[in-house]
This record gives sequence, structure tokens and C-alpha cells, in this order.
Amino acid sequence: MPYFRTYPGLYVPQPLLIRPATHGTDLLTAGAEILALTKMNWNNAQLDERAPLTLRTTYRVGSILKHVPLKARIATRYAYYM
Repeated sequence: MPYFRTYPGLYVPQPLLIRPATHGTDLLTAGAEILALTKMNWNNAQLDERAPLTLRTTYRVGSILKHVPLKARIATRYAYYM
């Protein structure tokens, strides 16, 4: 990061791996499509976060839902888990 003149994280960043399904796939186009389709959002204050905010949130909601009994009604609104 130019502002800090160093990498502020505790660990070395790990890039996401994108593998083409066929040999003729353009990796730049594939990467743009992946980001567009998944709507990944790295817009958070954690500068060294590996996972996008949307995935991190789903993991946290999942950690809550694993304690819910099988026959219980589950709240579907996102705001309920905030």
C-alpha cells in the first residue's frame, strides 16, 4: 500500500486461484465475470482480509444457524443476524 509504504497485514496475502475450464479461456475476462457474478465485496476496514465481506458474513451466519434445532423457524432477513 503506497500510503503506508508497506503491507499492513500480519501475514503474506494469498491471492484467489482462478483456473480456466478450457484452454481458450481469457483469464482477465474470466476474473471479471467471477467478480461480477458473485458480487464480492472487499469494502471493509480489514486491510488484510482474504475472503470478501459477503463470504465472511455467510460463514458467520452459518455458525449461528448450526445451533438452531432442525424444526425451528429460521429468520430469513439479513438484519436479524447483524
